[in-house]
Amino acid sequence: MGLMAILQHVLSAVPLRKTQRKFLTVLLSVFLAVPGRLNALNLSRYAACSESRIRRWLHRSDAGAIPWGPLHRATVSTAIESGLISPLCVLAIDASFHRKTGQQTAHLGSFWNGCAARTERGIEQSCCALIDVQHRQAFTVDVRQTRTGSDAPSRLAQAADQLDDVLLDLRTIQQLELAAVVADGNYAKELIVETVTEHGLPFISRFPHNANLKYLYTGEHSRRRGRKKKFDGKVDFSGLRHFNLVSETSNERVWTQVVWSVQWAREVRAVVIQQIGKKGQAIGYAVLFSTAVTMPAHEVIALYRSRFEIELIFRDAKQFLGSQDVQVRAQPGNEAHWNVVLLTLNLWRLEALRAAEGGQKLVFRLEDMKRRAYNALLAQVILSKLDLSARFEELEHLPSSPLNFGLKAA
Repeated sequence: MGLMAILQHVLSAVPLRKTQRKFLTVLLSVFLAVPGRLNALNLSRYAACSESRIRRWLHRSDAGAIPWGPLHRATVSTAIESGLISPLCVLAIDASFHRKTGQQTAHLGSFWNGCAARTERGIEQSCCALIDVQHRQAFTVDVRQTRTGSDAPSRLAQAADQLDDVLLDLRTIQQLELAAVVADGNYAKELIVETVTEHGLPFISRFPHNANLKYLYTGEHSRRRGRKKKFDGKVDFSGLRHFNLVSETSNERVWTQVVWSVQWAREVRAVVIQQIGKKGQAIGYAVLFSTAVTMPAHEVIALYRSRFEIELIFRDAKQFLGSQDVQVRAQPGNEAHWNVVLLTLNLWRLEALRAAEGGQKLVFRLEDMKRRAYNALLAQVILSKLDLSARFEELEHLPSSPLNFGLKAA
Protein backbone atom coordinates (compact mmCIF):
# COMPACT_ATOMS: atom_id res chain seq x y z
CA MET A 1 0.00 0.00 0.00
CA GLY A 2 2.90 2.34 0.78
CA LEU A 3 4.49 1.70 -2.61
CA MET A 4 1.26 2.47 -4.49
CA ALA A 5 0.90 5.78 -2.65
CA ILE A 6 4.52 6.68 -3.48
CA LEU A 7 4.03 5.63 -7.11
CA GLN A 8 0.92 7.79 -7.48
CA HIS A 9 2.68 10.74 -5.82
CA VAL A 10 5.66 10.49 -8.21
CA LEU A 11 3.42 10.10 -11.26
CA SER A 12 1.33 13.11 -10.23
CA ALA A 13 4.48 15.25 -10.02
CA VAL A 14 5.22 14.74 -13.73
CA PRO A 15 2.90 15.88 -16.56
CA LEU A 16 1.87 12.55 -18.10
CA ARG A 17 -0.80 11.49 -20.52
CA LYS A 18 -3.58 9.28 -19.21
CA THR A 19 -2.30 6.31 -21.21
CA GLN A 20 1.24 6.79 -19.91
CA ARG A 21 0.05 7.00 -16.32
CA LYS A 22 -2.11 3.89 -16.66
CA PHE A 23 0.68 1.83 -18.25
CA LEU A 24 3.24 2.81 -15.61
CA THR A 25 0.82 2.12 -12.75
CA VAL A 26 0.07 -1.36 -14.05
CA LEU A 27 3.67 -2.26 -14.88
CA LEU A 28 5.54 -0.81 -11.91
CA SER A 29 3.06 -2.08 -9.33
CA VAL A 30 4.03 -5.71 -10.09
CA PHE A 31 7.52 -5.34 -11.59
CA LEU A 32 9.42 -6.28 -8.44
CA ALA A 33 7.09 -9.19 -7.63
CA VAL A 34 7.54 -11.03 -10.94
CA PRO A 35 9.74 -14.13 -10.55
CA GLY A 36 12.01 -15.37 -13.30
CA ARG A 37 13.07 -13.37 -16.33
CA LEU A 38 11.76 -9.83 -16.49
CA ASN A 39 11.04 -9.60 -20.21
CA ALA A 40 7.87 -8.53 -21.99
CA LEU A 41 6.47 -12.09 -22.24
CA ASN A 42 6.92 -12.94 -18.56
CA LEU A 43 5.69 -9.52 -17.41
CA SER A 44 2.49 -9.98 -19.42
CA ARG A 45 1.68 -13.06 -17.34
CA TYR A 46 1.51 -11.04 -14.12
CA ALA A 47 0.54 -7.52 -15.21
CA ALA A 48 -2.73 -6.55 -16.88
CA CYS A 49 -0.83 -5.84 -20.12
CA SER A 50 -0.30 -7.93 -23.21
CA GLU A 51 3.20 -8.68 -24.43
CA SER A 52 2.68 -6.61 -27.58
CA ARG A 53 1.52 -3.62 -25.54
CA ILE A 54 4.60 -3.73 -23.34
CA ARG A 55 6.87 -4.00 -26.39
CA ARG A 56 5.15 -1.07 -28.09
CA TRP A 57 5.67 1.15 -25.06
CA LEU A 58 9.33 0.13 -24.77
CA HIS A 59 10.01 0.93 -28.41
CA ARG A 60 8.33 4.35 -28.46
CA SER A 61 10.65 7.25 -29.27
CA ASP A 62 8.08 9.80 -30.47
CA ALA A 63 6.41 12.63 -28.55
CA GLY A 64 4.27 10.10 -26.68
CA ALA A 65 7.25 8.24 -25.21
CA ILE A 66 7.45 8.13 -21.43
CA PRO A 67 9.60 10.97 -19.98
CA TRP A 68 11.93 8.86 -17.87
CA GLY A 69 14.23 11.68 -16.76
CA PRO A 70 11.52 13.76 -15.01
CA LEU A 71 10.22 10.58 -13.33
CA HIS A 72 13.66 9.79 -11.90
CA ARG A 73 14.09 13.36 -10.70
CA ALA A 74 10.60 13.27 -9.13
CA THR A 75 11.68 10.36 -6.90
CA VAL A 76 14.68 12.39 -5.72
CA SER A 77 12.51 15.46 -5.07
CA THR A 78 10.06 13.33 -3.09
CA ALA A 79 12.85 11.88 -0.96
CA ILE A 80 14.35 15.31 -0.20
CA GLU A 81 11.03 17.07 0.45
CA SER A 82 9.94 14.26 2.78
CA GLY A 83 13.18 14.51 4.75
CA LEU A 84 14.10 10.90 3.95
CA ILE A 85 17.52 11.86 2.55
CA SER A 86 19.80 14.84 2.98
CA PRO A 87 19.70 17.47 0.21
CA LEU A 88 23.53 17.38 0.11
CA CYS A 89 24.41 14.93 -2.65
CA VAL A 90 27.10 14.05 -5.15
CA LEU A 91 26.50 13.07 -8.76
CA ALA A 92 28.23 9.83 -9.75
CA ILE A 93 28.67 8.53 -13.29
CA ASP A 94 29.74 5.02 -14.27
CA ALA A 95 29.17 2.41 -16.96
CA SER A 96 27.90 -1.17 -16.71
CA PHE A 97 28.42 -3.99 -19.19
CA HIS A 98 25.53 -6.17 -20.40
CA ARG A 99 25.92 -9.37 -22.35
CA LYS A 100 23.91 -9.50 -25.55
CA THR A 101 23.75 -12.28 -28.13
CA GLY A 102 22.80 -11.94 -31.76
CA GLN A 103 23.97 -9.58 -34.45
CA GLN A 104 21.01 -7.21 -34.93
CA THR A 105 21.03 -5.37 -31.60
CA ALA A 106 21.87 -1.71 -31.97
CA HIS A 107 25.34 -0.57 -30.89
CA LEU A 108 26.85 -3.94 -30.15
CA GLY A 109 30.55 -3.57 -29.44
CA SER A 110 33.51 -4.57 -27.32
CA PHE A 111 33.29 -3.16 -23.80
CA TRP A 112 35.10 -3.74 -20.54
CA ASN A 113 33.39 -6.30 -18.31
CA GLY A 114 34.51 -5.67 -14.76
CA CYS A 115 33.11 -8.98 -13.47
CA ALA A 116 35.21 -10.99 -15.93
CA ALA A 117 38.12 -8.48 -15.88
CA ARG A 118 38.35 -8.49 -19.66
CA THR A 119 36.84 -6.94 -22.76
CA GLU A 120 33.77 -8.76 -24.10
CA ARG A 121 31.20 -8.26 -26.82
CA GLY A 122 27.88 -6.83 -25.69
CA ILE A 123 26.22 -3.50 -24.93
CA GLU A 124 26.96 -0.87 -22.30
CA GLN A 125 24.80 1.45 -20.25
CA SER A 126 26.04 4.75 -18.88
CA CYS A 127 24.33 5.69 -15.64
CA CYS A 128 24.21 8.88 -13.55
CA ALA A 129 23.05 8.65 -9.94
CA LEU A 130 22.61 11.10 -7.07
CA ILE A 131 24.12 9.81 -3.82
CA ASP A 132 23.12 11.20 -0.43
CA VAL A 133 26.42 12.08 1.25
CA GLN A 134 25.12 11.61 4.79
CA HIS A 135 23.40 8.23 4.52
CA ARG A 136 24.80 6.86 1.22
CA GLN A 137 21.41 6.35 -0.43
CA ALA A 138 21.63 6.36 -4.24
CA PHE A 139 18.95 7.33 -6.78
CA THR A 140 19.36 6.97 -10.53
CA VAL A 141 18.63 10.14 -12.52
CA ASP A 142 19.69 9.18 -16.06
CA VAL A 143 20.67 6.08 -18.05
CA ARG A 144 21.75 5.83 -21.68
CA GLN A 145 23.18 3.25 -24.02
CA THR A 146 26.71 3.80 -25.27
CA ARG A 147 26.62 4.20 -29.04
CA THR A 148 29.10 2.54 -31.37
CA GLY A 149 29.94 2.93 -35.03
CA SER A 150 31.97 5.26 -37.18
CA ASP A 151 29.43 8.07 -36.93
CA ALA A 152 29.10 7.90 -33.11
CA PRO A 153 31.12 10.24 -30.85
CA SER A 154 33.80 8.77 -28.65
CA ARG A 155 32.74 7.05 -25.45
CA LEU A 156 34.24 9.92 -23.45
CA ALA A 157 32.40 12.55 -25.51
CA GLN A 158 29.11 10.73 -24.92
CA ALA A 159 29.77 10.72 -21.16
CA ALA A 160 30.54 14.45 -21.26
CA ASP A 161 27.30 15.17 -23.16
CA GLN A 162 25.33 13.09 -20.67
CA LEU A 163 26.86 14.92 -17.71
CA ASP A 164 26.13 18.27 -19.34
CA ASP A 165 22.46 17.35 -19.89
CA VAL A 166 22.01 15.88 -16.41
CA LEU A 167 23.62 18.84 -14.61
CA LEU A 168 21.30 21.20 -16.47
CA ASP A 169 18.24 19.09 -15.60
CA LEU A 170 19.17 18.83 -11.92
CA ARG A 171 18.71 22.57 -11.55
CA THR A 172 14.96 21.90 -11.54
CA ILE A 173 15.29 20.17 -8.13
CA GLN A 174 15.09 23.25 -5.95
CA GLN A 175 16.23 21.83 -2.59
CA LEU A 176 19.12 19.81 -4.04
CA GLU A 177 22.62 20.84 -2.91
CA LEU A 178 25.12 19.29 -5.31
CA ALA A 179 28.55 19.02 -3.65
CA ALA A 180 30.58 17.53 -6.52
CA VAL A 181 30.70 15.13 -9.44
CA VAL A 182 32.56 11.89 -8.70
CA ALA A 183 33.79 9.16 -11.03
CA ASP A 184 36.45 6.48 -11.19
CA GLY A 185 39.81 6.93 -12.87
CA ASN A 186 38.49 6.09 -16.35
CA TYR A 187 36.73 9.47 -16.40
CA ALA A 188 39.74 11.49 -15.21
CA LYS A 189 40.15 13.15 -18.61
CA GLU A 190 40.33 16.77 -19.69
CA LEU A 191 36.97 16.72 -21.48
CA ILE A 192 35.13 15.51 -18.37
CA VAL A 193 36.98 17.96 -16.11
CA GLU A 194 36.10 20.90 -18.36
CA THR A 195 32.45 19.83 -18.63
CA VAL A 196 32.01 19.62 -14.84
CA THR A 197 33.94 22.77 -13.94
CA GLU A 198 31.98 24.81 -16.51
CA HIS A 199 28.92 24.13 -14.33
CA GLY A 200 30.76 25.54 -11.31
CA LEU A 201 31.17 22.17 -9.58
CA PRO A 202 34.28 20.34 -8.36
CA PHE A 203 35.25 17.08 -10.02
CA ILE A 204 36.62 14.28 -7.83
CA SER A 205 38.31 11.24 -9.28
CA ARG A 206 41.48 9.15 -9.14
CA PHE A 207 44.88 9.70 -10.74
CA PRO A 208 46.94 6.85 -12.24
CA HIS A 209 50.20 6.02 -10.45
CA ASN A 210 52.21 7.65 -13.25
CA ALA A 211 50.31 10.95 -13.23
CA ASN A 212 52.38 13.90 -14.41
CA LEU A 213 52.14 16.37 -11.51
CA LYS A 214 54.44 19.17 -10.38
CA TYR A 215 54.93 20.91 -7.05
CA LEU A 216 54.08 24.60 -6.97
CA TYR A 217 56.96 26.86 -5.95
CA THR A 218 56.11 28.82 -2.79
CA GLY A 219 59.48 30.40 -2.02
CA GLU A 220 60.57 33.96 -2.54
CA HIS A 221 61.42 35.36 -5.95
CA SER A 222 65.15 35.32 -6.59
CA ARG A 223 66.86 38.58 -7.44
CA ARG A 224 67.11 38.11 -11.16
CA ARG A 225 65.32 39.13 -14.28
CA GLY A 226 62.27 37.23 -15.50
CA ARG A 227 59.13 35.94 -13.95
CA LYS A 228 58.91 34.20 -10.63
CA LYS A 229 59.70 30.50 -10.51
CA LYS A 230 56.43 28.57 -10.81
CA PHE A 231 57.29 24.90 -10.22
CA ASP A 232 59.47 23.08 -7.72
CA GLY A 233 60.04 19.72 -9.36
CA LYS A 234 57.97 16.73 -10.37
CA VAL A 235 55.89 14.82 -7.84
CA ASP A 236 57.43 11.48 -6.88
CA PHE A 237 54.84 9.42 -5.01
CA SER A 238 57.53 7.32 -3.36
CA GLY A 239 58.93 10.39 -1.61
CA LEU A 240 56.10 12.92 -1.08
CA ARG A 241 58.67 15.49 0.08
CA HIS A 242 56.31 18.48 -0.07
CA PHE A 243 53.09 16.72 0.97
CA ASN A 244 51.48 17.37 4.34
CA LEU A 245 50.53 14.47 6.59
CA VAL A 246 46.81 14.70 7.39
CA SER A 247 46.16 11.54 9.40
CA GLU A 248 47.84 8.28 10.28
CA THR A 249 46.54 4.93 11.54
CA SER A 250 48.01 1.46 11.79
CA ASN A 251 46.69 0.69 8.31
CA GLU A 252 47.08 3.88 6.29
CA ARG A 253 48.54 7.36 6.05
CA VAL A 254 46.85 10.27 4.29
CA TRP A 255 48.91 13.00 2.63
CA THR A 256 47.71 16.06 0.71
CA GLN A 257 49.03 19.00 -1.28
CA VAL A 258 47.93 21.43 -3.98
CA VAL A 259 49.86 20.51 -7.13
CA TRP A 260 49.93 21.39 -10.81
CA SER A 261 48.44 18.98 -13.34
CA VAL A 262 50.56 19.18 -16.48
CA GLN A 263 47.93 17.36 -18.54
CA TRP A 264 45.13 19.81 -17.71
CA ALA A 265 47.26 22.91 -17.02
CA ARG A 266 45.46 23.62 -13.74
CA GLU A 267 45.90 23.34 -9.99
CA VAL A 268 44.29 20.38 -8.21
CA ARG A 269 44.09 19.11 -4.65
CA ALA A 270 45.93 15.76 -4.59
CA VAL A 271 45.28 13.28 -1.77
CA VAL A 272 47.60 10.28 -1.42
CA ILE A 273 46.35 7.33 0.64
CA GLN A 274 49.23 5.01 1.60
CA GLN A 275 48.58 1.45 2.74
CA ILE A 276 50.86 0.54 5.65
CA GLY A 277 52.33 -2.91 6.23
CA LYS A 278 53.01 -4.69 9.53
CA LYS A 279 56.47 -3.15 9.80
CA GLY A 280 55.25 0.38 9.16
CA GLN A 281 56.38 0.54 5.54
CA ALA A 282 54.24 1.78 2.64
CA ILE A 283 53.07 -1.22 0.58
CA GLY A 284 50.73 0.58 -1.83
CA TYR A 285 48.99 3.86 -2.49
CA ALA A 286 46.09 5.51 -4.29
CA VAL A 287 46.01 9.10 -5.53
CA LEU A 288 42.70 10.97 -5.42
CA PHE A 289 42.17 14.52 -6.58
CA SER A 290 39.66 17.34 -6.54
CA THR A 291 39.53 20.34 -8.84
CA ALA A 292 38.48 22.40 -5.80
CA VAL A 293 41.88 23.16 -4.27
CA THR A 294 40.33 24.42 -1.01
CA MET A 295 38.49 21.16 -0.34
CA PRO A 296 39.89 19.34 2.74
CA ALA A 297 41.52 15.97 2.19
CA HIS A 298 39.07 14.08 4.40
CA GLU A 299 36.16 15.50 2.38
CA VAL A 300 37.77 14.41 -0.89
CA ILE A 301 38.12 10.87 0.46
CA ALA A 302 34.58 10.76 1.84
CA LEU A 303 32.97 12.02 -1.37
CA TYR A 304 35.01 9.68 -3.56
CA ARG A 305 34.18 6.65 -1.41
CA SER A 306 30.48 7.47 -1.65
CA ARG A 307 30.80 6.76 -5.39
CA PHE A 308 30.71 3.03 -4.64
CA GLU A 309 26.94 3.20 -4.09
CA ILE A 310 26.42 3.33 -7.86
CA GLU A 311 28.00 -0.13 -8.05
CA LEU A 312 25.28 -1.40 -5.71
CA ILE A 313 22.68 -0.01 -8.12
CA PHE A 314 24.20 -2.13 -10.90
CA ARG A 315 24.27 -5.18 -8.62
CA ASP A 316 20.63 -4.90 -7.55
CA ALA A 317 19.48 -4.13 -11.09
CA LYS A 318 21.21 -7.19 -12.54
CA GLN A 319 20.58 -9.71 -9.75
CA PHE A 320 17.00 -8.90 -8.76
CA LEU A 321 15.39 -6.63 -11.38
CA GLY A 322 16.32 -8.26 -14.69
CA SER A 323 18.48 -5.48 -16.09
CA GLN A 324 20.07 -8.02 -18.45
CA ASP A 325 16.79 -9.68 -19.43
CA VAL A 326 16.02 -7.11 -22.13
CA GLN A 327 14.86 -8.81 -25.35
CA VAL A 328 14.68 -5.86 -27.72
CA ARG A 329 17.13 -4.73 -30.37
CA ALA A 330 16.65 -0.98 -30.85
CA GLN A 331 18.39 1.58 -28.64
CA PRO A 332 15.10 3.17 -27.41
CA GLY A 333 13.91 -0.28 -26.30
CA ASN A 334 17.14 -1.03 -24.40
CA GLU A 335 17.08 2.34 -22.66
CA ALA A 336 13.35 2.06 -21.84
CA HIS A 337 13.89 -1.36 -20.24
CA TRP A 338 16.76 -0.03 -18.13
CA ASN A 339 14.68 2.98 -17.13
CA VAL A 340 11.84 0.73 -15.95
CA VAL A 341 14.32 -1.30 -13.90
CA LEU A 342 16.03 1.71 -12.32
CA LEU A 343 12.79 3.61 -11.72
CA THR A 344 11.44 0.54 -9.90
CA LEU A 345 14.62 0.48 -7.81
CA ASN A 346 14.18 4.18 -6.98
CA LEU A 347 10.56 3.67 -5.93
CA TRP A 348 11.33 0.70 -3.69
CA ARG A 349 14.21 2.58 -2.10
CA LEU A 350 11.74 5.37 -1.35
CA GLU A 351 9.35 2.85 0.21
CA ALA A 352 12.18 1.37 2.29
CA LEU A 353 13.22 4.84 3.47
CA ARG A 354 9.64 5.63 4.41
CA ALA A 355 9.29 2.40 6.39
CA ALA A 356 12.61 3.02 8.17
CA GLU A 357 11.74 6.69 8.77
CA GLY A 358 14.91 7.90 7.07
CA GLY A 359 18.22 6.70 5.69
CA GLN A 360 20.00 6.57 9.04
CA LYS A 361 18.18 3.40 10.08
CA LEU A 362 17.90 1.78 6.64
CA VAL A 363 19.66 -1.38 5.57
CA PHE A 364 18.44 -1.72 1.99
CA ARG A 365 17.81 -5.40 1.14
CA LEU A 366 16.20 -5.65 -2.27
CA GLU A 367 16.19 -9.47 -2.20
CA ASP A 368 13.93 -9.46 0.87
CA MET A 369 11.73 -6.77 -0.64
CA LYS A 370 11.35 -8.82 -3.83
CA ARG A 371 10.33 -11.88 -1.81
CA ARG A 372 7.80 -9.86 0.18
CA ALA A 373 6.37 -8.30 -2.97
CA TYR A 374 5.89 -11.77 -4.47
CA ASN A 375 4.21 -13.00 -1.28
CA ALA A 376 1.84 -10.00 -1.40
CA LEU A 377 1.01 -10.59 -5.07
CA LEU A 378 0.35 -14.28 -4.48
CA ALA A 379 -1.83 -13.49 -1.44
CA GLN A 380 -3.85 -10.99 -3.47
CA VAL A 381 -4.47 -13.57 -6.20
CA ILE A 382 -5.55 -16.25 -3.72
CA LEU A 383 -7.84 -13.90 -1.78
CA SER A 384 -9.40 -12.57 -4.97
CA LYS A 385 -10.22 -16.14 -6.07
CA LEU A 386 -11.91 -16.70 -2.69
CA ASP A 387 -13.75 -13.36 -2.93
CA LEU A 388 -11.83 -12.10 0.12
CA SER A 389 -9.86 -9.23 -1.42
CA ALA A 390 -11.11 -6.79 1.22
CA ARG A 391 -9.29 -8.74 3.92
CA PHE A 392 -5.82 -8.37 2.35
CA GLU A 393 -4.82 -5.55 4.71
CA GLU A 394 -5.33 -7.89 7.68
CA LEU A 395 -2.26 -9.88 6.59
CA GLU A 396 -0.04 -6.99 7.68
CA HIS A 397 -1.15 -7.32 11.30
CA LEU A 398 -1.25 -11.09 11.74
CA PRO A 399 1.27 -12.40 14.33
CA SER A 400 2.49 -15.06 11.88
CA SER A 401 3.43 -12.35 9.31
CA PRO A 402 2.61 -14.41 6.21
CA LEU A 403 3.88 -11.65 3.90
CA ASN A 404 7.34 -12.04 5.44
CA PHE A 405 7.52 -15.77 4.66
CA GLY A 406 11.00 -16.67 3.37
CA LEU A 407 12.65 -13.37 4.22
CA LYS A 408 16.27 -13.55 5.36
CA ALA A 409 15.94 -10.42 7.50
CA ALA A 410 12.32 -10.81 8.60
